[in-house]
Amino acid sequence: MKKQTRFLCAMQGVLCSIAFSFSWAEAKIQFDPPQDIQLEDTAKDIIFSRDGSTAFILGKKNILIYSVPEAKVTDSIPLTKAYSQLALSPDESAVYLTAQDSPQVAVIQFAFINTIEVGKSPVIGNAKAPVTVAAFLDYQCPYCAKAYPLLQEVLKKYPNDVKLVIKHYPLAMHKFADKAARAALAAAMQNKYENVNELFFSNFTKLNDATIREYVEDSGADMQKFDKDIESAEVKDLMQQDLQAGKEAKVRGVPAIFINGIAPKGRSIEVFSQIVDGELKKKK
Repeated sequence: MKKQTRFLCAMQGVLCSIAFSFSWAEAKIQFDPPQDIQLEDTAKDIIFSRDGSTAFILGKKNILIYSVPEAKVTDSIPLTKAYSQLALSPDESAVYLTAQDSPQVAVIQFAFINTIEVGKSPVIGNAKAPVTVAAFLDYQCPYCAKAYPLLQEVLKKYPNDVKLVIKHYPLAMHKFADKAARAALAAAMQNKYENVNELFFSNFTKLNDATIREYVEDSGADMQKFDKDIESAEVKDLMQQDLQAGKEAKVRGVPAIFINGIAPKGRSIEVFSQIVDGELKKKK
């Protein structure tokens, strides 16, 4: 009984202490005056993408796509019925719509089309091909090494219609990925880019300072010119442009592959071919 009494007294002391400290604490909040966003439709509901950069605003006639960084509506999805709420799928490839007192849920599949400029990046395949496969890759990434033969298969299937542009996106966790990327770009100045790509990806577990140089030499490159080019401002600029392109395309990891700006929902020759065929039909 004495122990229980002491425990209760102790708890009362703790509670009194907490209450005392809260009584002296002043809650403060800083805020800006509300800023109105002018829309062409009446907003009923709003959800955000995982990174917070895009808002999906449900209106009476449309789902408005609002870019937070740009502070403007960039696109819209037209609606044929009235809905009251919307939700975004975990992979951000579909929106789910519900209406009050309705037993149905509408699902709209969608895909963002990213603008990824070829710029001065080396091109593998027909440079004038209407379909561009842009792949953000890391030479020491095992998943990138696995994806590269699939990209080659796409080029083989569409020799005149598809070109491959690799955007170098070395991850900090891979010690030699940055140097390998710069080496490949330096080799491109001697038209050895495709050869070096194959050597790097087929030997991705062996890449280090010595083997990177060895594989470039095996491609038939002039090593004296290579040593100058790998440290050149041009190569550094190309690397920076690739990283910036990845940032703009919201690349979260590698491999990140886009076909005319569309990210495939799977990695197989069937999935890639479906998108390529669709893009070719648009061109016709």
